[in-house]
Amino acid sequence: MRKKEILGGFQRVVLRFLTTLCLASSTVLSGCSSGRVAVTPGFIPQESYVSAEDEAYGHNVLSQITARYPLSRDDASIERVRNLVSRLARAAKADLHPWNVFVLQGDDVVNAAATRGNYVFVWTGMLNLAGNNGELATVLAHEIGHLLANHTKATPAEEASEIMAKVSGNIAGQVVAMQPEFSALAQLAAVVVSEAIKAIAVNPESQRLEMEADHIGFFLMADAGFDPRQALSFWTKMSYSSANTGLPLTFLSSHPSSEERLEALQALLPEATARYDRTRTRPKTNAKPKQTSDVQPKSPAYDPSDDSFALP
Repeated sequence: MRKKEILGGFQRVVLRFLTTLCLASSTVLSGCSSGRVAVTPGFIPQESYVSAEDEAYGHNVLSQITARYPLSRDDASIERVRNLVSRLARAAKADLHPWNVFVLQGDDVVNAAATRGNYVFVWTGMLNLAGNNGELATVLAHEIGHLLANHTKATPAEEASEIMAKVSGNIAGQVVAMQPEFSALAQLAAVVVSEAIKAIAVNPESQRLEMEADHIGFFLMADAGFDPRQALSFWTKMSYSSANTGLPLTFLSSHPSSEERLEALQALLPEATARYDRTRTRPKTNAKPKQTSDVQPKSPAYDPSDDSFALP
């Protein structure tokens, strides 16, 4: 009984603090914008200059990721991902700088990511889920969209929001620690408040950027000759995937739900399909963009033109 009373009292203290903080800062937070210009659906941003600093940043991220997830040695998978990234980069006219593409071992990780320096990472779990090239191109085009729109470079307003969340959490921890019966829970209070503030000040913008990368990738894959209906197939699959269960509420998540993504893309489907149809009348080119020579070998066995897809 004593334990329940302590936890109940702790919850009330944290909720009072959070309510007061939210009311006091609501004007500030509502006035905060990321400083980013929204990308109009259908527009593909131009490739940004990749500096030596960007390259070093991306390589540092690679080093940290591979400390936990080893690089795949499956030549066919590596070549498959690289060719799809090359095809999408050509369509975006984003082949001025090399693309650094890596496949990572992790069958339980249904994920892909991109960061500064044109670094793209795909886990084997994502390759297993994306059953064909069109579905995998959906994910890769989304990540390329993040890079083209400079989402990987935080603006001052975004960094300020992150700092505000951390500061708010630290203050909450100090307030709770001043009450002897709850002092042991001070660190937990800091985490709870910090995450709640992120949900208010940070995550809505994160969700907006995810949706923006979705529509950039949607039109990019159409321009690259992939049927955009395959994106709808992929997000439908994600919505039923076991990897998508047990996630936090959308309000507390940095990513929109698969249902939201499907609804937004469905609205853009007629325009994207029209662009896809136009690509089918263009003459094909065998030109290849620049590629880096990194530690993952290539295999000539993979046919990058194989993007067959059957609608359900």
